[in-house]
Amino acid sequence: MSSPVFLSDIIMADILTSCARIFADVYLVACHIVAAFYVANPGDTDSDVGLLAMTVRSSRRESMCADAGIIGVLLMAAPYVFRLRQCMNEYLNTPPGSSDSRRHIANAVKYASSFPVIFLSAAQKKMATKSATMDSGHTEWALEATFAMWVASVAFNSLYSFYWDIVFDWDLVHFADGWKLSNLITSEQHPSSRPPANGYPASSESETGETELALHVLSPAEALDRQDIMLPVPVSLEKPRVFPVLLRPKLCFSPPRLYYIAMVADFLLRIVWTLKLSSYVNIDALAYSGFWLSVLEIYRRWQWTFLRIEKEAAAMD
Repeated sequence: MSSPVFLSDIIMADILTSCARIFADVYLVACHIVAAFYVANPGDTDSDVGLLAMTVRSSRRESMCADAGIIGVLLMAAPYVFRLRQCMNEYLNTPPGSSDSRRHIANAVKYASSFPVIFLSAAQKKMATKSATMDSGHTEWALEATFAMWVASVAFNSLYSFYWDIVFDWDLVHFADGWKLSNLITSEQHPSSRPPANGYPASSESETGETELALHVLSPAEALDRQDIMLPVPVSLEKPRVFPVLLRPKLCFSPPRLYYIAMVADFLLRIVWTLKLSSYVNIDALAYSGFWLSVLEIYRRWQWTFLRIEKEAAAMD
C-alpha cells in the first residue's frame, strides 16, 4: 500500500471500470462454451438412459448459464475494488488532514458508491425470480424497497461521478474571483476571506462612501523622516481574470464550446452507463442496445481520457 500511484496507472484502472459489465459477459460466454462441450458428449443416446442423461445435461446447461450469478457480480465489482485500492494508497502517502488526503478519501467514496448499484441490482434480480415462482406479498414489498434503494444509489453515483469528472479530473468550474468548485472538498478558503497579502488591514467603507484605511497618522516631520513608508492604495492593481464561464484560465483546446459539449455528454452518458451496470435492468433485450451502449461508453471514456491528459498538460504549461 506504500508504492506510488502514477497517472498511467490511474487512467488504466479507470478504463477497466468501463469494462466492468464486459467481464461478466465474458464469463457467461465462457460458461456457454464449456456447457456446449459438456452436452456435445452425451455418451450412449440409443438407450433411454442415454437420452435421459442428454436431457439432464441440457437442462443443467440452461440453468447454469442463464445468469452470471455471484461470480458475475464479483467480476463487475473487481475494477472498482482495484481503483478504490489506488485511492487508499494515495491517501496513506499524503499528510493526514491535508487537502490532498481529503481529495483522495472523497475519490474513494466515488468508487465505493458503485458497489450498492451492482449488489442491489443483483438482489433485485434474485428477488424478481423468487417472486415469479411463488406468490408472496413479502417478496413484493422487499423488491419495491430494494428498487427504491437502487434508484437512490444510481442517482448518487451518477451525479457524484459527474461532479468528480468535471471538477477534479478535468479541473473545470473556475470562477473569476479565484474560487473553484473543487474547494468544496479540499476546503480552501474563498479569496474574500483570506488575510490581505500585503500585511495591512483591510479597508472599510464609511457611511459617506469614502474608503477609510486603518493607518497611523504621521506628523509632517515624521513623514519626512520616514520616507521609506509606502502607503497602500485602496485600488487593486491586479488584472481581472478573464476566461470562459465555468471553465479555467488555461485551455489547450479551442473553441471553448467543446468543453461545454463534453460536460453535457459526460452527464448524460454517466447515467446511461450506470444503468448498464445493472443486471436487473434488461437493456440488452432491445435490438443492438448493448452494442450501442458500449459504443457510447467507449466515446465517453475516450473523451474523459483526452481531457484528463489535457488538464495535466495545462497545469504543466
